[in-house]
Amino acid sequence: MAANSSFQDHLRRIEAEIYQHEIIQQNSYTKWFKRGGATTSQVADLVTQFSVFSNHFIPLEAKRMVNSATEEEEMEACDMLASEIGVSIDPNTGNIEGHRFSHNSAHIKWLRDVGEMLGLNRDALGKWALGSPSTHRFLTNLEKVYGSPDNNIGSGASFAVESWAGYGIGKGEEVESNNFWKELITGLEGYNQRNRAPLQLPPLNVGFFRFHLGLESGHVANVVHELQQTFANPGFDSDKWFTGATRALESIRVFWNGLDRSRRKLLD
Repeated sequence: MAANSSFQDHLRRIEAEIYQHEIIQQNSYTKWFKRGGATTSQVADLVTQFSVFSNHFIPLEAKRMVNSATEEEEMEACDMLASEIGVSIDPNTGNIEGHRFSHNSAHIKWLRDVGEMLGLNRDALGKWALGSPSTHRFLTNLEKVYGSPDNNIGSGASFAVESWAGYGIGKGEEVESNNFWKELITGLEGYNQRNRAPLQLPPLNVGFFRFHLGLESGHVANVVHELQQTFANPGFDSDKWFTGATRALESIRVFWNGLDRSRRKLLD
């Protein structure tokens, strides 16, 4: 009973400190972006910074994998890492077992395809040099917790990233519409309607964003189960776990705040 009570306390703290975090509940950039009024320069800035995020998240995922506390956690981290670089993944299970690799399935390629449609240099996309100071700070700070050799900190950071990415999915249309992937998709569809359709240009492919939304839809049901397994690990430290989680969310806030500042300066 005591262990169950402690887990319930942990869940209540998650609700207060993670699910109610500003970057999950009120991301000013994505709230603006989903209105569909972004200019080409502003969309190009999003794609550029997201390409740096996506490409340089790969070594962080590798660190998360090698620092996992259990073989099961290691396998799950390996699945996500392999998916990022081009192995097809089952969106319902998050599993890559027996799936094929293709360069065309690498996530950075999808972003480069979009960037090329916006006139960006595809060979430069994803490179560290294109990252803004905020994007660099975000990745540097996230690495300290997500890639931490202390699994308490790393697993807390991983849960926070997953919670940010999957928040609202399956909770009804109104709540789900505030998921950040959904907001970006809505904004890009609005951009296509306002800026590309009138010129008879092909719409920007939002497949990268739809894929991640779909992946989160399949994974969100397993989040609490995975949390229970983590909680049951010998040596679990709740305070360290929350340190990793909150520092990860603060790092994510740095990324979006940087985009929010730059979009206010950009004009076509």
